[in-house]
Amino acid sequence: MGSQQAPTAAGPPFDPAAFIASGRPLTMGGFLLEVCRRYRDNEALVFDDPLRMGKTRHWTYGDLERHTRQVARALIADGVLRGERVATIMANRPEAVAAYFGAALAGAVIVPLSTFATKHELAALLEAADPVALLLQTSMGGRKFAAEITELHEESSETSTRLREVAVVGPEHEHADIESWETFLARGDEVPESAIDELVAKIDPLDTALIMFSSGTTATPKGVVHHHQAPTLQFWVQSELFGRHEKTRMWTALPMFWTAGMNTAMGATLAAGGCWVMQEGFDAGAALALMQRERVTEPYTLPHQARTLAEHPDWDKTDLSSLQCVFGKSVFAKHPTVTGDPNWQMPVGWGMSETCAFISAHPSSSSRETMRSSLGRLLPGNQLLVIDPASGEPVQTGEEGELLIKGPTLMKHYLGKSRAECFDSEGWFHTGDVGHVDADGGVHWSGRRDEVIKTAGTLVSPAEIEVALRAYPPVQLARVLGMPDERLGQIVVLCVELRHGATETADDVQGFLRERIAAYKVPKRVEFFAPGEIPLTASRTKVRDEGLRALLAARAKVGTEQQ
Repeated sequence: MGSQQAPTAAGPPFDPAAFIASGRPLTMGGFLLEVCRRYRDNEALVFDDPLRMGKTRHWTYGDLERHTRQVARALIADGVLRGERVATIMANRPEAVAAYFGAALAGAVIVPLSTFATKHELAALLEAADPVALLLQTSMGGRKFAAEITELHEESSETSTRLREVAVVGPEHEHADIESWETFLARGDEVPESAIDELVAKIDPLDTALIMFSSGTTATPKGVVHHHQAPTLQFWVQSELFGRHEKTRMWTALPMFWTAGMNTAMGATLAAGGCWVMQEGFDAGAALALMQRERVTEPYTLPHQARTLAEHPDWDKTDLSSLQCVFGKSVFAKHPTVTGDPNWQMPVGWGMSETCAFISAHPSSSSRETMRSSLGRLLPGNQLLVIDPASGEPVQTGEEGELLIKGPTLMKHYLGKSRAECFDSEGWFHTGDVGHVDADGGVHWSGRRDEVIKTAGTLVSPAEIEVALRAYPPVQLARVLGMPDERLGQIVVLCVELRHGATETADDVQGFLRERIAAYKVPKRVEFFAPGEIPLTASRTKVRDEGLRALLAARAKVGTEQQ
């Protein structure tokens, strides 16, 4: 690939200095202080706290700044230095937001760890992250995080050797000998407020700020190292994409250790001066009650969560008339009390953990037709190059290939890897995604390069089939895999879990798909699974492909033996 090769597509110019001059800081500490200055008396967070017997907590932006500064001063008092790492094990709760930005105010690097991780997965994540401080909550549902961390500390070979501060939020009887949150915060009383402001002033947008672990399904998650500019630019840009404002009351249960929860939910809401109605774990009944009580204007859900809400017994009798930001054929738009804003559409786009979320997107003001046309144009500062995976040479406009990117929110590198190991010699990041760019600059995503199925010499994207099936009501869950075939090399196999009461056959499903995708892409084999039989990750948002392949192989073996 020639060093002078121009990108296939480029977004509008991005000038960091002009962005900052417009009043939008590009460091996380600067962001927090700015939004709290602008919206001091607005309500920022609402939370029914399971660790306080369900007590409802309301934080204004002034409260958020005060608590965040307390965390920062406590970290400084504990000797946490600029660039050192602070890990968290917290679900959606006010202290999690304060810890996230508090680490940034102290000049530290925040490392949010997944509450879905098992005890020993947490041990591996802590070893990889190597933090000097760990801030956590005592428990969540059936998980006892404080007890697990205490046990891991006793198994010292499985924990970070640099960890010197652990503090926990929650009732005293669950502390497991870990220092209380109140004691931790009190140590910061001797640190002057001016120390925080001095630190924030010295931090550069390109300083390391955040390490996020990708939600891998078959291997240890990768640690993605980001600078301050990556999340803060996403906060500001996504706030505009979603049309957020001071009257926005956004509900979500998506966690902050995912880019969707961190950027699209938390950051983009705070950037606009709106309120995040928090839920630490998805519960349909509690979510409906929260939306009604708190007069939520925008629900932010995964597709399966929206379906679960619509299937809940309280759905029809819940007053959701406050909802404005609903779209098209979503379940919320069909609710009897919802009218919604006809000019608002759910933004669609393309992104990944390595870019801290969106690279391309359509804003909420776009028409339905525009939303369906592509995954949007590139956002400011982003560049995209499409290459032939075999030759490495650029392809023509409209031609499929691997998507390579550069941009202002692209990661610095993977944890434990050098930049040279993460980018090619020209600075391009090879995403492993397959797609194309159309003549209008619209980005199209077809699937993962390593997931594309080659059958009878043609390429089939599992994602295209799975997306098509979202419009087929009888299907609850669908996953497409390529399985070995002596004659065709691979065959396309569709694995389906039907909704309760559905009786559709393989012919029905295949017939639906034939009307929507090319005939050669229609799965040759359709396998039906009972509810809960398809193996999922701990977060229940992704299928564990290795486990599903094993089930398919076992079924094929049984079929062969019975012939």
